[in-house]
Amino acid sequence: MNKKLLEQFGNFNDFVESIDDVTWQKPISPGKWTVKEVVAHLWNWDTYTLNTMLPHIKDQVKLPEFVDHDTHNLKAIEKAKEFTDRESMVKTFIETRTHLVNQFHKVDQSEIRFFIGNDKRPYTYERYLKIFVHHDEHHKKQIENLLG
Repeated sequence: MNKKLLEQFGNFNDFVESIDDVTWQKPISPGKWTVKEVVAHLWNWDTYTLNTMLPHIKDQVKLPEFVDHDTHNLKAIEKAKEFTDRESMVKTFIETRTHLVNQFHKVDQSEIRFFIGNDKRPYTYERYLKIFVHHDEHHKKQIENLLG
């Protein structure tokens, strides 16, 4: 596993923690999710990876297709409503992301190749993680654009 990539994934905690209360409630652009909802969205994907994907990864295994993104994202927005303050959601995000990073550190990453859904190209832990690092960066840029 690319240690720099895993470090980047873990360092996203610092970015989430740095978001102030005012920014937290703002939509990333008119008619779009609030920053809080974006963080809930990322947290929901981390939870999905921890609970649904990572425990089943083995060499040459075929994992199910990724969940329907729209449905999964709607669930994240609903879950965001359960957090009444920024601190509790940030704490939950950081705990989940830290646990996920630790799980990635623990896995046997030698030559494991696995498949997701009907994708014929095998995944590695690194390829899988890159998807989510890029996903983080996409949303980080949206939030940074909001901040000016």
